[in-house]
Amino acid sequence: MVIDTHVHVWALDEEHRPAPGARIPPPREAAPVEWLLEDMAEHGIDHCVLVQSSAFGWDNTCMVECLERYPERFRAIGLVDPLSEDNADDLRRWMGRGLSGFRLHPLYYPDEPCWIDSPAHDRLWEAAAETGAILQFHLLPHHAVPLARMIARHAGVRVVVDHLGKPDLVEAPPYPSFQPVLDLARFPSVWVKIGDYQIASRQPFPWRDTIPFVALLKEAFGAGRMLWGTGYPGRARLVPLAQALRYVRQELPVLTAEEIDQILGRTPGALFGFRSAWPGNCSGSVRSGALTADRGVRDPRPPVHRTGIG
Repeated sequence: MVIDTHVHVWALDEEHRPAPGARIPPPREAAPVEWLLEDMAEHGIDHCVLVQSSAFGWDNTCMVECLERYPERFRAIGLVDPLSEDNADDLRRWMGRGLSGFRLHPLYYPDEPCWIDSPAHDRLWEAAAETGAILQFHLLPHHAVPLARMIARHAGVRVVVDHLGKPDLVEAPPYPSFQPVLDLARFPSVWVKIGDYQIASRQPFPWRDTIPFVALLKEAFGAGRMLWGTGYPGRARLVPLAQALRYVRQELPVLTAEEIDQILGRTPGALFGFRSAWPGNCSGSVRSGALTADRGVRDPRPPVHRTGIG
């Protein structure tokens, strides 16, 4: 079983518009889930975890729609506003519509007081504990310090750290600024994701300068708490999917074959509740039209409108 735990998909039409004041620029065209289904079929990906794009803010409707259409193929991580007094209620509402958790972006708020471990966020974490929501953090290493304090207060909440913990690849060994991320391993409720390697790296593929950080994360967390993710579907990809798979399967000598199998399949399968590999379909083909709710039936709805790439 192969599970990509980080793919942004979105529609772009009258019902799905970028959010005013979003923290990243709006896309120029859709990156529809159909592109992802084609990628999965071509490269043998059994399941994916969809992640709401920050360009669309706190309206996770597109994620819910994808889950409704393909409930066996996907799980989804949404967004809630970290500055909203109502974010705990928003979390409960979206969890009730089928999401698995929510992503928070401390690094997008450099001028804001640190809200990660603020008392105001206790309600959000309590709601996560109540609903079983995973909290996923897109952070810089120094943000791991207040995150550790919050995890200590809410030990039952599962936490995922994105993108290798954003290490500073220019720093000399033993990489002291990265230590707060490694220290999170003392909490059994924390997982870390191998992702964003092409952005973190100062080198071309296969991004060998990232290997020491993968080694440190494996030593700290173990393969049983490591995940793998890519980013975008189809022609929106920053890295060809074949390269992303080769990176984790062949270019990380610090991982054994058993550990690679854990990272690509068993660990995310258990965390996100995927029952098994999708039977038979990953080696087949998904045509350019949509398929309906995992039954292989042509969807009568028109394809998502595509307009330009951002």
